[in-house]
Amino acid sequence: MSLTIVNSDNVFQKDVIGNVRTAQEDSHDIAILTPNGDVFVVCDGMGGHVGGKQASSIAVKSIIEHLKNEKYDQPMQALNDALQFANMQILGYAKDHPELRGMGTTACIVLLQDTEAYIAHVGDSRIYLYMGKEQQLHRVTKDHSYVQTLVDAGQITDEEAEHHPNKNRILKALGIKPELVPTCNVLHPKNGDCFLICSDGLNGMITDSTIEGVLKQNIPLADKGERLIQLALEAGGHDNITVELIQITSSPHTQSQFISFNPASTKRTIPPTDKNKRTHTNHSSRIKKVALWFSAIVVFIVVCLLLISIVSYRSIKNQEENLRKQIYKTEQTIKEKRQQKEDIVQAFDEAQKQLKQMNMNTETSSASKTKEQEINLLEDNIKNIEEELDSLSKKQKNYQQELDKITKKSN
Repeated sequence: MSLTIVNSDNVFQKDVIGNVRTAQEDSHDIAILTPNGDVFVVCDGMGGHVGGKQASSIAVKSIIEHLKNEKYDQPMQALNDALQFANMQILGYAKDHPELRGMGTTACIVLLQDTEAYIAHVGDSRIYLYMGKEQQLHRVTKDHSYVQTLVDAGQITDEEAEHHPNKNRILKALGIKPELVPTCNVLHPKNGDCFLICSDGLNGMITDSTIEGVLKQNIPLADKGERLIQLALEAGGHDNITVELIQITSSPHTQSQFISFNPASTKRTIPPTDKNKRTHTNHSSRIKKVALWFSAIVVFIVVCLLLISIVSYRSIKNQEENLRKQIYKTEQTIKEKRQQKEDIVQAFDEAQKQLKQMNMNTETSSASKTKEQEINLLEDNIKNIEEELDSLSKKQKNYQQELDKITKKSN
């Protein structure tokens, strides 16, 4: 049994410009049955009408192209490499077109492979998982944004974040700098669950509870998608709106497994008290105190174990990140060395041609010897570069082996 989509009725995708913007800066696409599984992508561009559209379009095409061209044993690595590839493509395009400097884009990817769903994101576009049986909506990505850091620190509420003056200030995006650390996770959705991928033109206009209410309705998937977009337009439609819905109908899982980033509830229920109805004895009071102390100890132990696991997890993630950077740097060095070798080989061939020409024209022995020395020097340079390439390849292979071990631990 596989999560792979076999019925087009189980997928919805659409984008609209909105009521305020004059151009569409969002891009999205779907690629079914790639070597790595079914791919669903949504990107929200930034950097002006031209730059934003260009960045998001390059990102979507690059991500899908990368996942179509190479089969990975590790899906999480596939998502990371696809985003790294898209990032470098945008940076390269901006370098060749200085007028578009500063362009960038968010990115959200859902990858369905075999019995698992893999997700990755950069920026403040979101991926939600709607649990069909429980009729509950869960955020499964956490925004890479400034206001999200304020929410995490407890300085503002999730509701206040929606109206914060720095709401659109994101901390990560494709096309900003070569170093990119996306967030990746694996989920186990069950039958009846539904993924929602959207730009902030949707969730910035309507609340999660409104989205949940639409997904609860007993109507076709396409009608749910149209209804979500219509509600965002009616709420103002201040930004471009993009929606992708993916209904899961062939899952082997009986329970949904994922990490939820739903905001904590700000409501507290306080039971009423009646001073005239106190029937607790001193004995029961002591029992309650003991139970309270016991509960506090249990909570303390659980918190300690959680902190240990978090530290361990972060350590592994840091190791992964460092190894990926080392692999990337090594790859760049290999590329430079290969180019250097090609240049020297070309010079070597040219020098040999010149030497032959000298011999044919009976040049002086002094000029021939000089040219022979030049050829010998070029040969030595080629050998040195080949040795360096061999050493770099071994180093890259060792890095990759270490990364594979660490990735297995984190999974």
